[in-house]
Amino acid sequence: MEISQHEMYWQERRYDTGDRRQRPTRTLHHYGIAGRRSLLRRKTDLGLMNTDHFDKPVWFAALAIIVFSVLDFILTTIILDLGGRELNVLMNFVISESNTVFFSAKYGLTALAVLILLAHHQHDFFRTIKVKTILYMLAMGYFCLFVYEILIIVSI
Repeated sequence: MEISQHEMYWQERRYDTGDRRQRPTRTLHHYGIAGRRSLLRRKTDLGLMNTDHFDKPVWFAALAIIVFSVLDFILTTIILDLGGRELNVLMNFVISESNTVFFSAKYGLTALAVLILLAHHQHDFFRTIKVKTILYMLAMGYFCLFVYEILIIVSI
């Protein structure tokens, strides 16, 4: 009789550690650094699965998006100082307020989107593509934007 991955996981975890509710949850547990929830517990959880443990490529993609977003802010301000202009109407309005507002809006929206995508990285987007694949594509898109902005700065 073949046992499922789910059953193997729980058989390996069944060791006597006493009552786990007697110990407080570790602080970093909720931030995915030392999380344990990486598999479904029940087949009925399929549509609701969120995990607190992420694969290294997922973490790397999320971190890359945040880093490239900050680099995009820096390079955009350099391009604007060199006489360029922002083509995005919304960001152009935000830039006209101040650099602090521009950075806050850009970073805040990006960080919020990354957190939402991380929380649902196991889900399928419209039942066609994994959300973690969207994270990878966004990281690659930001990398391409970074290269494009470097080329713009070099050509000015």
